[in-house]
Amino acid sequence: MIKKLLKYYNNPLIKDNLILFISNSITGFLVFLFHFYMGRVLGPASYGVIGVILSIVYIFNIPLTTIQTGISKFTSDFKAKNKFNEISYLFKSSIKRLFILGLITMILFLIISPFIASYLKIKVLPLIILAPFIIFIFLVPVNRGMLQGLQKFTGFGINLISEGIVKFFVGILIVAIGFGVNGAVGAIVLSYIVAFVLGFYYLRKIIPKNIKKFNTKKIYKYSLPTLLMLIGLTALYTIDVLLVKHFFTDTEAGYYVAISTLGKILFFGSYSITQVMFPKVSELYSKKKPYKHLLYKSLLMMLIILIPAILFYFLFSEFIINIIYGKDYLNIAYLLGWFAVIMGLFSLIYTVAFYNLSINRNKFLYILFLFNLLEIILIHIFHNNLTQVITVLTILMFLLFIFMFSQVIISKDGKSIYNNTSA
Repeated sequence: MIKKLLKYYNNPLIKDNLILFISNSITGFLVFLFHFYMGRVLGPASYGVIGVILSIVYIFNIPLTTIQTGISKFTSDFKAKNKFNEISYLFKSSIKRLFILGLITMILFLIISPFIASYLKIKVLPLIILAPFIIFIFLVPVNRGMLQGLQKFTGFGINLISEGIVKFFVGILIVAIGFGVNGAVGAIVLSYIVAFVLGFYYLRKIIPKNIKKFNTKKIYKYSLPTLLMLIGLTALYTIDVLLVKHFFTDTEAGYYVAISTLGKILFFGSYSITQVMFPKVSELYSKKKPYKHLLYKSLLMMLIILIPAILFYFLFSEFIINIIYGKDYLNIAYLLGWFAVIMGLFSLIYTVAFYNLSINRNKFLYILFLFNLLEIILIHIFHNNLTQVITVLTILMFLLFIFMFSQVIISKDGKSIYNNTSA
């Protein structure tokens, strides 16, 4: 029995997946503890500011995922062909260009920080403290993409965990000393700096000194649809937090951030299904074999996870909020179940979006951005109370999923009435 288990563990595919699963689980748990501590210690009003800062972080995380995906793909291609000098050029040129881009973006962010602070009704200092994070949000994915593409999954996993460790433990320390929101923001910045330095440490002996140039335009071409999709998807679950912070009191915004954070657990707990589906559909599509059934199976698996979770949120909303955030947040318990519905629908939308991308169907992006615009307009109109905001989001998520899923149903071999496989 033990020999069989060792045999399975020594299988590279199983071993690497296990390493990343454990790493992601540890990182996710540390992030959860970060929210748990900050929500209880800082209170609803200050925690609302943390929620806004994290929404900005989520927006800037879009380049991280996009860059990491592109770097990983081309690194693995070069590795397969033993073109390590090209990998070296990819690494060095990416670090140089993205540092410059990050620096320019940080300067622009600092310039507009007073306007952002005024709109969100927060102090400008947390935004100034956050600014250096912008440089590293462009650099960290280079290291992680390299580690992923070179299949150095132990280093990749440790890199992920290091971010969570610094964010949680340094955050607790600085906040306990008395720096409050500013300390929590500083811990977020430091977590990305440590992740970059640690990733660089792991790569120093792998990347050769000699370089060989190649045309990097194909990387940008590959990344563009992914970037646009991630912008649209991320906006769906961040715009609402920013608008609530603008239209409501600090305490109400803190309540909303609490249920939003709990709702996102459903998404982050199920999105691995999408990660598995994406390459499988892409492979079948390239081989011109049927692939739609994989989407149906993936959605079914997600529903098996999401439906019981949503029911649990409805039935035990007060218990969940009291245990995690405390009695100060019980005023918002009646909306927790409905926010779980919103994030459940978002999880399904996320899966259908990646399905479209895997078969080169990109015109769905127009629909996605249309719903981003509708979300902004409708929340500007309907924001008398948090119930109205939740109602707007529920209706929009439901309609967006129905529209996108109906296009899949009526499509044939990847061709729909509004797109084609060559798009």
